[in-house]
Amino acid sequence: MCNVAACHSGAGNYRFATMSRHANVAYFAPTRPLLALAVSGVLFASAGQAQVAQEGPAPTAQQLPQQGEPLPNTEPAQSSIPEVSDPMLLPLAPAARSLKDWRQALRLVRSRSTTLATARAQVAQAAAQARQTLGRLHPTLTATGNVNRHLLVGRGTNITAEGPQIDVEIPDPATVWSASVAFRQPLVNLRAWHDAETAERAQRAQGYRADDSERLLLANLADTIVGAVTAERLSEISRVALRSSLSTLDLTQRRARLGAATAVDVLRSAQEVSLNRAQVIAANEAVLRSREALGMALGFAEGWSVTPEVKLDGLARDAAQVCRPASESSARADIRAARANVELAQRRVDSTDYAFAPTLDLTSNLSYSTAPFTSNGKPLQWTVGGLLTVPLYDGGLRYADRAASSAEVQIATETLTQLERQAQLETQQAQRGVQVALQNFEVSRKSRDLSAETARLSRLSFVTGRASSFELVDATRRNQQSELDLVVKEFEVVRAQIIALLAQANCDL
Repeated sequence: MCNVAACHSGAGNYRFATMSRHANVAYFAPTRPLLALAVSGVLFASAGQAQVAQEGPAPTAQQLPQQGEPLPNTEPAQSSIPEVSDPMLLPLAPAARSLKDWRQALRLVRSRSTTLATARAQVAQAAAQARQTLGRLHPTLTATGNVNRHLLVGRGTNITAEGPQIDVEIPDPATVWSASVAFRQPLVNLRAWHDAETAERAQRAQGYRADDSERLLLANLADTIVGAVTAERLSEISRVALRSSLSTLDLTQRRARLGAATAVDVLRSAQEVSLNRAQVIAANEAVLRSREALGMALGFAEGWSVTPEVKLDGLARDAAQVCRPASESSARADIRAARANVELAQRRVDSTDYAFAPTLDLTSNLSYSTAPFTSNGKPLQWTVGGLLTVPLYDGGLRYADRAASSAEVQIATETLTQLERQAQLETQQAQRGVQVALQNFEVSRKSRDLSAETARLSRLSFVTGRASSFELVDATRRNQQSELDLVVKEFEVVRAQIIALLAQANCDL
């Protein structure tokens, strides 16, 4: 990696490194042997021997961890470096709220998640719609009342049961009221019977969608927890890198004061410190955003941090306690919901066909009226009968409804086919992704070990004057990048395990 102040091209990089080596060797030429011995002796005693004593040889590679096993320790090795102080080395303050364990997260999600509450409300809505459809088959009882008052009256002959009355005020009586109770019971209604069963199946389909929402919600929760832990680790590593860069800058400044380093070496170390400061700022912002994302997943409009008790390698095992592995990808909740949609669309077509069938209802009316003339000459009336309805022509509405329902069947069928293919592919990729993530993690861990040993040896060589500041800065930067890459690879392993679990499972929150 080429620093801006160091070079502008690959060839320039090589020339600059060569010149730096020549410049360092010049300080240890025979013309200045005493100064060379003094510088190398003082600096080696202050930093080199302490590092050799504490770090020792490079760590050896371990066996590849299997799925479900805890990951090996990926904590960055602490080297013996001069103590430095800087405000940016202070860690971020913990959030006002902290997540202690997986059970607490599930408890908060159950009580505060808007997604889960919406899914439950949709299930309740489907149940209410099923009840509405079933109501069309139940009897109805309706009571009505009516009162009429004649405001304009006259005089004339009024016909009553006792006979005609001449030159009296008519109409008589001027106020007439009536009350009735109507009863209706559907006897034959093929479409209503069919739609009632369709509504019950729609309620079950909505339950499948709610189950899939819970699965996706659990995946998002686990992902945000892993992201929050990973962001904290990256922020910590960025501060360790800044501390190392500040120590290197201090060491280079002391070498410059003793005449064993040039001003360019000091500037290069200072530029590396500036780069690490920018990384610390970005890492801190990532921590704050990950805390806010975790708080939102838990149902809060504020950031949540994660306590050290929440272990990454145990997160997938905790998720397995909530989710039940499905026998095959077709048993997943979203596939079952899509299959139910196809069935519902076909039943809507059949419902339109039943609209052409006649209906038969049982009716009965009980009424009381003060009118002078009634059917039986009495104020109380009671009738019973049957109502046959035969649909003949409605302007083509039923044919249009059937065509639209048939198109919905085709759409639902194609959606199901695509979803089944996608689910099968997701299952295969998820299972393969775990192995790939584990392999990448092992490669990254070995690369971290090698870069850490290279950085240690480069620091010792720089102290003794056998390496340039460019080589020291480049080795340190590569070590920092390998540390960051290792943390990301650790995150990818846990994330791949969770994806593999949820790719073929049904969850119940």
